[in-house]
Amino acid sequence: MKLVLHIGTEKTGTTSFQRFCYRNREALLHQGIFYPDQLGNESHRFISMYALSLETFDDGIRNLGITTSEEMEAFYADVETRLGQQLEASPEARLCLLSSEHLHSRLRTVEQVERLRAFLAPTFDEVEVIVHLRPQVEVAVSLASTQARVGGTVRRGFFDQVTPQNIYYDYNRLIGMWEGVFGASSITCVPFKKQPDFLAWLAPHVGLDVKGLPSPARVNEALDIRVMAMINALVESGTSQRIDFRVLDQLPVEQKLTLDRAMGETIQARFVPDNQELIARRPELEPGQLQPDWSRYPKTGNLDLLDHDCPFAGSLAALVRHYNAEIDQLREAVKAT
Repeated sequence: MKLVLHIGTEKTGTTSFQRFCYRNREALLHQGIFYPDQLGNESHRFISMYALSLETFDDGIRNLGITTSEEMEAFYADVETRLGQQLEASPEARLCLLSSEHLHSRLRTVEQVERLRAFLAPTFDEVEVIVHLRPQVEVAVSLASTQARVGGTVRRGFFDQVTPQNIYYDYNRLIGMWEGVFGASSITCVPFKKQPDFLAWLAPHVGLDVKGLPSPARVNEALDIRVMAMINALVESGTSQRIDFRVLDQLPVEQKLTLDRAMGETIQARFVPDNQELIARRPELEPGQLQPDWSRYPKTGNLDLLDHDCPFAGSLAALVRHYNAEIDQLREAVKAT
């Protein structure tokens, strides 16, 4: 059986794609495409966690309460069993599809990718690794909302860290690592600029007929820039108060974070040499596909709204603390009934 391993990248519509596959698992299986549901639900988070060790654990491992090497070994065995049993229960499948953007964001070393290959290679006759590549400055702008959603500050300094020194953004080094482990011919790069809809690209690639299936719901995780400014104020109030991301996602988005063109060009220019080297060796990529559409960048952006101090940060934190306490009491009351 062939494995198609979708590794992201992050901020390319992975959540919408994974939700579509998860909710249409039976329809996909009728066409011979197996999308497991026991490896981290909608996304196959356990696959990326399998490549990590107790020394390099992430929040996913921490949330499972794993703290010892024995527990980590038990987790590895559980993931192996989950995948094996589901494959055995789906003999009609001609292809297995795994998708986790955390394979992009959490795997940073060759050793981690090699560990993943050692897990997958004995099970599958062929492995194709697919990576969806978006211009780095666009990824950074989208990532800023994620940073805010999890309770982090976003100011001008956030974008100073968007450099090729971080493999998260350095596609040349990132893909080189996967090429070195799985082989260059096993890697397929899909430029987001040419095809932002990953499902629309993947369906004919794997022989999936999506006619009659519900269109994937677009998941927009962007926050209004004023909400981001509010989160900055909460974080910098000196308290640990946070707004539940489920509440944040219900707030209207009227004004998104926008970088001015000059700043956007400055950030993207850091990646031009590495992007050119990657494009030169990947036949599926063409010059310009890792450059943004600069006509969409205004002369004046709104990043300055995040650089102002908030004079009522302490009062805002007290207000959020009050409502968080009320919500906690309601939850406890519900549990007691």
